[in-house]
Order: sequence, then structure tokens, then C-alpha cells
Amino acid sequence: MGREGLAIGQEWPLMDIRQRLLAAFDLEHKEHLSAIRTALREAEASGDAPDLVDIHRRAHSLKGAARAVDLPEVEAISHRLEAAFIAVQKGEIPLDAASVGVVRRALDAIEDLVAWSLQGGGGVETAGVLADLDALAGGRAGSVAPPAISPAASPADRRPMRERGGDADSAALVRIAAQGLERLSETASALLPEVEAQAGLGEQLRKMRQEWRALDRAWRHLRVQIGRDAVGEMGAGALEGRGALPALMAFERRFRALGGALDSAHRSHDRLLWSMRRWGGSLQQDMRRLRMLPAENQLSGLGRMIRDISRAEGKEVEVDVRGLEVEADRTVLQRLKDPILHIARNAISHGIETPAERLALGKRPAARVTIAASVEGARLRLRIEDDGRGLDRAAILRKAGERGLIDADELSTAGEMPLERLTEFLFHPGFSTASHTTELAGRGMGLAIARREVERLQGNLTIADGPGGGTAVTIEVPLSLLSQRLVFVAVQDQILAIPSADVVRLRTAAAGTLFSGVGTPMIRIGEEEIPVTSLAALLGMEAPVVPPAERGLALVVVRAADRRLALAVDRFVATRETVVTAAEETGLDAGRYLGTVLMDDGGPALVLNIPGLMPLPGSTLPPPARPAEEATPARAHILVVDDSITTRTLEKSILEAHGYRVTLCVDGREALERLSEGMEVGLIISDVEMPRMDGFALLQAVKADKRLAEIPVILVTSRASDEDRERGLRLGADAYIVKTRFDQNELLAGIRRLL
Repeated sequence: MGREGLAIGQEWPLMDIRQRLLAAFDLEHKEHLSAIRTALREAEASGDAPDLVDIHRRAHSLKGAARAVDLPEVEAISHRLEAAFIAVQKGEIPLDAASVGVVRRALDAIEDLVAWSLQGGGGVETAGVLADLDALAGGRAGSVAPPAISPAASPADRRPMRERGGDADSAALVRIAAQGLERLSETASALLPEVEAQAGLGEQLRKMRQEWRALDRAWRHLRVQIGRDAVGEMGAGALEGRGALPALMAFERRFRALGGALDSAHRSHDRLLWSMRRWGGSLQQDMRRLRMLPAENQLSGLGRMIRDISRAEGKEVEVDVRGLEVEADRTVLQRLKDPILHIARNAISHGIETPAERLALGKRPAARVTIAASVEGARLRLRIEDDGRGLDRAAILRKAGERGLIDADELSTAGEMPLERLTEFLFHPGFSTASHTTELAGRGMGLAIARREVERLQGNLTIADGPGGGTAVTIEVPLSLLSQRLVFVAVQDQILAIPSADVVRLRTAAAGTLFSGVGTPMIRIGEEEIPVTSLAALLGMEAPVVPPAERGLALVVVRAADRRLALAVDRFVATRETVVTAAEETGLDAGRYLGTVLMDDGGPALVLNIPGLMPLPGSTLPPPARPAEEATPARAHILVVDDSITTRTLEKSILEAHGYRVTLCVDGREALERLSEGMEVGLIISDVEMPRMDGFALLQAVKADKRLAEIPVILVTSRASDEDRERGLRLGADAYIVKTRFDQNELLAGIRRLL
């Protein structure tokens, strides 16, 4: 028993030491590989010889470090690399394009082997690399190097660290199921808005306290008046003799007790709210930290995947992955893998040339793909660049013309088309400039899928020319989906939210300084002139009247990539950390909205997608204001009938954001009463299941009334059966939309068709 306990006790420290050594080697080998690759790349670009002494030293260090952490495959490759560079130093073999190609493949194999040892995955083929190195060095490596071992066929003791079972875990670590962590995160996220909703109760208590004080002042005045009247009419003892005085005193005692109870409740609520915010906020932050991982944890295998894709296409690619030490939510990182690979496949298939083509163009045979991760504010930014042929503008325009995305007039002046608009064509499903379909490209779906997934992460994806040629794709997503800090603003009678990561600053400016010039109003911030427009006008609502020159305007300066725009709003409301329900879950247009958040009254507020709303360069901004004498444009009036405050408020927000005037009713009976009173509407949108009068009964009543029968009716319901759909259409519904498949664009298209 004693020996067994001792053996087990000794195993933990040994495994812990190996883990620490592997973690240190992971950092060390990356530094060596990066330095060797950079030296070779710079030598190719300049034509000068690289620092062979430093490269040899790094290969030697890799060999020794690999031996220390028991990675014989890495040791074998490093040993042969060392021998090859000794031969190059002695002038026995040339460092030409073929030799550099062998070295690069060896460096890639080392990177893949280390990644396998830490994270697992498919086996790494090393026999071919070792044979190429032996041929390059001419047998100078000798027989001391370990034999090549394929991890795919390794015995149990050669499994990667993460597959060796619970004995490899440190006593300080606990494994939990990912699904359990997700549920805990969702619970923590749901707690935050509930805590904030308690602030509304505090406001109600404050108003009750104010009302009590007003009553107290009135009571004091009334008590004096009662006393005077009693003395004047019946004498000083009249009240007491008739029993009124004791009753008044009892009433006052109860009244004072009520005031004290209100004070106590208000203080207790404030104290409990402070405590809930403190501990709820701590739980939220702890959950956020628990879910945050270095990007390397999920994205470190990208280099190997991209190299495999390029080899399958007969192309040579050197992958440079940087900044993977930045941290982001585990789910965000996992879901970014596919978009990055779609973008990489697109670059390899369309943008990167074959080695022969690159040599003919004066480029080095190996193309370069750089993936750089960084954090800007509360957003993770990924930039994927290549040094290939770049965007084929002529092919893009030709395909856009063939698909009817631009007309002949636009095509004739396409040379002036802004790059941002040109690249938008690439995101249309089925759009491809490939001449034929391969296993990797030609279907035109890769970029469309990538953008859709990024939008589901409440982010955006853009394409631009690379700084030195080639193409650059930028992805920006929130660091965490648990919650976001939002800036709430009022626009007409709506509350809208803007992610604080998109906000440069909030500013108040005198209207006279903006509207006194000709053309687009501008505001100067620092050395930059920023255009100004109304957020209401940008959303398609009625533009506000030009304000008096002395009036202060509330401006939200927002950014998208390198562009800035100042949005005029009615007022600033609040800044709050809260959970955003993604646009796809509510059927919103992800190009305009990131999703919704719940307000204190239980209704939703729309969260704006600023990059999606930002007008393209060269396009005309909507007028920020209209003259006071200009007639208010007529707006179609829509009646929305739904017993759910969330649904009707969401529909109202969407419709008003598209320029419609909206009236809300909570059920069919209220709607019918309003219509019977003479309210004129152009269209009715109704739920089916409602108290008092359901949607079917409302539809039947409307169609039976000669005055109302011509009003179009759209039923929006969760009842998806064919029987219910047929019943609605038989009763006269002009459209039937199922909530579970609710699509904002489908609803708006139906409205436009009927109006």
C-alpha cells in the first residue's frame, strides 16, 4: 500500500514538470521558426545571403530542446536541418530556391509536430521531409538522429498530452463539460438584465416617496384648516367630544408609519440593488474570464491546415500567424475557424499564383499568407493578408453584369466604382469569378458563408487591397457574446442601442455651426472633418426639422474601419452592459441590426450594426434635416395587433425604422374598437392567439365590414400547421407569416407589395 501511494504521488510532479517543459518549448520553437523564416524571406527579397551562423545556432537549439521534452521526430528534423546549414556554410551545397523550399517544408513539419504533441489531430508525415533533408545534406547528418516516427501510428506513450487521461492534469485544474459551462454562462448572462430591471422598481419607490411627501404637505395644510374650522364653529373641545380628534390622530400615526415604511423600503432596495449589481457584476466578469482563452488555443492549427490546402492545389504557401496570445471567448474563437478557412481557400484558389507563375512575375515561389490577431477596445480583430495577384476587378464587374447586379450604365462607368461596393458583389451567394469548379472553389459560396457566420457573431467582414499587393480581409467581432457595453440613444419615440466599441465619442454641438454651410454638414474633431447626418434619416425615418442655430445637437461619432460619421440623435439615454440577442434569433436584417436587448419595461430595443448602416464611400448621405416650411411627407399607417409586448414593440421598431407610422393594440377587440371609432390605417399586422378576440376573429370581422374590407391583413403567428394557414387565407388574410421562421425582410417585402 505504501509503495503504491508513493508511486502515484511521484507521478503527478513528473507529469507537471513535462507539461511545464512542453509549454516552454512551445514558446521557444515558435521564436526559432519565426526567426529562420524571416531570415530566409529577407534574403530572397534582397538577394543577400542570410545569417547562416544564427540559423545554424537556432537549428542546434531546437534539436537540444526537442530532446529535453522527448520529441524525437522534431529532434530528427532539427538534426538534419543543422547538418544542411553546416554544408551551406562550407559552400558544399547552394542555398537556392530548391534548398529553401526543402527547409521551409522542414520548418512546417516541426510546427505541425509540436502542435500535434500539444493538441492532437491527424498524423504528421515526416518520412518525406527527412528524405528530402538527407538528400539535401548528402548524408552528412549521420546515423545518430532518431528514426522518423509517425504520430498516427505511435504507441500509447506517444499520444498528445491532452489525450493521456486524467493523470496528466494538474491538481489545480478541474475539467467540466463544455455544455455545462455554456448553461452556466447563459444563466449569468440572464441575471444581468434582471438585476438592472430592479432599478426600475427603485424609481417607482422614489416616485411613491415623492407622492407621499406631497400628500404629507397637503395633510399638514388640511389639518390646520380643520382645526380652525372646528374652533370657529363649535369651540376647542368639539373635535374631541365627537371622537374626531382621536380618529385624526390615529390616521396621522398610520400615515407617518407609511412614510417611514416607504423610506425603509427605498433604502433597503437601494442597498440590495447595490449588492446585486456588485455580486452579479462579479459573477459576470468571472464567467467572462473563465471563457476567455488565448486565440492560440483554437487557431494554432491554422498554419498547417492552410499549407495542406495549398499543397492540394499545387501551390506553395508560407503561413505567418501572429498575435495569437490575445484572448477572446472560447465560443467566438471556435466559430471563427470556418470563416478563416473559407477566406484562406478563396485566397489560395483565386489570388495566389503557382510557383512557376510567381517566378515569371519576379516573385519568390512561395506565397505568403499572414493572419494577425489583435484586440481593439472590446473587439477581436483578425486580418488575413496574402501577396497574390489581388482582386480581379474586371472579372468581378463582368460577373456582376452577367448576374444582373449592375446595369449597363453602371458597367460603363465601373472604373469609378468605390472598392467597398465592388467587393460587396463577392458576398452574393453563388458569385464566383472562377472559370471552372474545383473541390476548393468555383461555387461562389465561401465568402457568403464566412460573412454570414461573422454576422451571427455580431461582427463584420470587409475586403480590401493589400498594402503591398494581394488582398486583405478584416474580421471584427466582439471579444465575448456574454454581454456588450451599449450606448442607448433616443430617436423620435424609439430607444436604439449602439455598441460602445463603434462609438468614438459623444458630443454636443450648436446647430448653427453645422447647418450654416452649403452641402453636407461637417464637424471638426481634432484635425478631421467628419460628415454629419441624422440617425433617423439614415434609418429611413422622417428627417427632423432644421433646429434653431442656438440649439445644442446630440451627436454620436461612430466608426467603421477607417471611416467616421457623426449621427444626430434626439438625446443620449444611458450606457449599460447587457446581453444582446442575435439578429438571426429574432428575424432581423443582420445588415442593419446586430440584435435586440430588453429594456426595463420589458420591451426590446434594436441594436444597430454601424458598419452595415455606414453609407459606402462616394454615396450621398441622406439629408440630416428638412426645412421647417417643408410639408411632412405622408407615411403609411400600420396597425400592429399582438398581446406580447416584446413582439409588438419589436415590430413597431422595425416598421418605424423603415418609415411607417405605427399604432399598437394588445388584442383583436381593442383593434376593432379603434377601427370602429374611425381610425384609418393602410394595413393590419395581427397575431392569431390573443385574449378576448383572436386574430382569426379580427380578420373575419374586418373582412365582413364594408368600410374595412379593403384593408390588407397580414397574420404573423407561431401556428405553423397547414390547416391554420389554409384557414387564415380562406378568411381573407393577404399573407401568413410563421414566427418561428420570422424574417424581417419577408415581412417588409409583403408590406411593400400590399401597400
